[in-house]
Amino acid sequence: MRISKAYWIWGQFSIKDTLYLNSIKDNVQIFLKSPKFDIHLTICGPYEKLGCDFLKNLKNLSNKNQAIILNLEKFDFSDEKFKSFFIKTNKSIELNNLRNNIYKLSKFASKKDYEPHISLAYGNHKKYHKDLLISRMPKLRKKILLSKISLVYVNEELNIWRILNNYDLRID
Repeated sequence: MRISKAYWIWGQFSIKDTLYLNSIKDNVQIFLKSPKFDIHLTICGPYEKLGCDFLKNLKNLSNKNQAIILNLEKFDFSDEKFKSFFIKTNKSIELNNLRNNIYKLSKFASKKDYEPHISLAYGNHKKYHKDLLISRMPKLRKKILLSKISLVYVNEELNIWRILNNYDLRID
């Protein structure tokens, strides 16, 4: 059963890549009406409760981890409401390591079939509309920079995605 009120860890992007991804998301949401949310890649969760130690440890973890270059693969869609239309990204060793390190801080219901993606629209949209939209999408950049992790409170019943804390990853 899906937990509708919980905390999640998102990956977010460099300023330049956020602007790029937001321009794509804004155009998608003109065509596919969607609740508003910040552009992100979900790294892990859900967490029903988190303690102060977790926040301190998450900050320390971010200071030890490098920003991650993600390869954008393609536009795609599914029948899942919160994975309706998205950009599929590679599941890199670096991203898996970050996810595993966060899991060690505080366990979450880990899915073995983790499929990293950047959501562009939420909702129950018709396959026909999503197929048509894919045919009109621009060519994707090859790479973007995941430069921070964010702690987010989510209430899916009320369409609330509130970023509580951001932690910059190292850029050497």
